[in-house]
Amino acid sequence: MKSTDVKIRRAGPTEFAKVADMHYPVWRRSWAGMIEDYLLDVIGTPKLWAEVKYPEAVNRPGWGMWIAEARNKILGMSIYGPDFSTANTTRLEALYTADEAKSLRIGVRLLNKAVRSNPSSDVILWCAEKNEKARQFYEKHDFQLDGRTHIWKPLPGISVPHVGYRHKAAGQA
Repeated sequence: MKSTDVKIRRAGPTEFAKVADMHYPVWRRSWAGMIEDYLLDVIGTPKLWAEVKYPEAVNRPGWGMWIAEARNKILGMSIYGPDFSTANTTRLEALYTADEAKSLRIGVRLLNKAVRSNPSSDVILWCAEKNEKARQFYEKHDFQLDGRTHIWKPLPGISVPHVGYRHKAAGQA
């Protein structure tokens, strides 16, 4: 498969189950060492995402899910839309790519789609503090720590520190 085979497009509700089938195993691996596997099964499942979480996310005004696919196979996904607490800012909520798609630079293409969706190129996101792989990816693509912190508490007794990242267009302070 070549990168020219990959198309990026908006996903529709009938595709959410197929997206979750790609997203879920990658999501689980991204939490390795931070949250026990058995707890991840309590926090999220492909069925919960496809039937509840994805629809909730994309039904917000201006929000959408974008997928990268080739030969009828979903290789990556992102969810983003306007951040309602900060004017002229896009919030990237999710970006995941299938392992076999890493060499195709799908993550970069999905990230660039989110950045270009906002004329100001001002994009924010949260990243688990201990997710070094994701942090390196965002930093390599011009995202910088912005001083925000957040403790995600998905279940009683489980706390996961997150840090905020921001991408601004060249020349913006």
